[in-house]
Amino acid sequence: MKQLAIIKKDHCYISAVLEDQRLDNVIVEETSEDSLQAGDIYVCRVSHILQNINAAFVEVQKDVMCYLPMEKKKGTSEKIVQGMEFAVQVKKAAVKSKQAVVSRKLEFAGKYAVVTTENLSQSISSKISEPKERQRLDGILEELQTECQEAGVGIILRTSCSRADREQILSGCRQLIREAQDVLQKAGNRTYTTRLYRSQPEFIKFLDSEAEPFSRIITDVPEVFRRLESYPGIKPEQLQFYEDPSYSLDKLLGISSKLAKAQKKHVWLKSGGSLVIEPTEALTVIDVNTQKAVAGKRNSETTFFNLNMEAAREAARQIRIRNISGIILIDFIDMKEKSKIKALLQELENAFLNDHVKTTVVDITRLGLVEITRMKVRKPLSAFCIKDSYQ
Repeated sequence: MKQLAIIKKDHCYISAVLEDQRLDNVIVEETSEDSLQAGDIYVCRVSHILQNINAAFVEVQKDVMCYLPMEKKKGTSEKIVQGMEFAVQVKKAAVKSKQAVVSRKLEFAGKYAVVTTENLSQSISSKISEPKERQRLDGILEELQTECQEAGVGIILRTSCSRADREQILSGCRQLIREAQDVLQKAGNRTYTTRLYRSQPEFIKFLDSEAEPFSRIITDVPEVFRRLESYPGIKPEQLQFYEDPSYSLDKLLGISSKLAKAQKKHVWLKSGGSLVIEPTEALTVIDVNTQKAVAGKRNSETTFFNLNMEAAREAARQIRIRNISGIILIDFIDMKEKSKIKALLQELENAFLNDHVKTTVVDITRLGLVEITRMKVRKPLSAFCIKDSYQ
């Protein structure tokens, strides 16, 4: 059974995906109203410009600076000068000493669509390939065309539109268009540090991007439950409010203990092998060790292959849980057969298919290291220092 459990701990919401009680994914978000969240939109003021790297630092809150890359348009940079005020959206949250990254391209994401100020066209997700379904969705886009033009936005219908009810799609899209129009109208007459738009909580974004429905969504946080009650697509029998003051939901499902375990350096595999996960400032290295996995085994090549396949699946799970991003190198056990190396890379790619964060398996180097890149969106799990309260 695949379930989503949402708890509140140490001023954070923790959304944990559990498959048969095994942690498969987790999202941690701060509940503070002042915290900068990916998706928030502010009126900023340009503090200073760095011409050598074509970027600027902008102030979105009092004494809170963000990094703004100055995108090029038609061969020239955007005209940005010191002291200018305009709307920006947080694209990446601040991590350690690195400021949050913002952009002038605004996006409003919902369950069925993404409304954007970057591209004023209307389109359908390329993952929807059935001609009849694309024709049906084209009709919906035609109905929304005038509203998009009046608001000055473009729209992209997401994969979740496939087979979805027409009226629900239209309602969701129109709400996003109204939100975008409201923000664009306010942006011109509000002073800097004004927050124009508060991003949806991460657990809502997660539900928006999840292709398969959860068997159960459970929480013991009243405000989260109220938010989920009004979420489109959740059936009453799916949603459960947990209320047992003598035994918390965290303790019942062992969420804190699972997260504390996910921050450890060593991860044991069922085969007897292990992963050693070493984050550094520049990249993360994952080393696959045989440990006890080869004891008494005669066919070492087959044993190494099976161990590597298990390690690939577990490495992908650990990367999701820990929210490791940037450059990742995995040092698998050396194998000689090219067919087995190819199969290993394919297994690794398959393991990342359900990752909501864009992840690319680049290649394997001449030294046998598998290169992976994963987009930086949220803070890593290690930034929150979640401890097991029940040890």
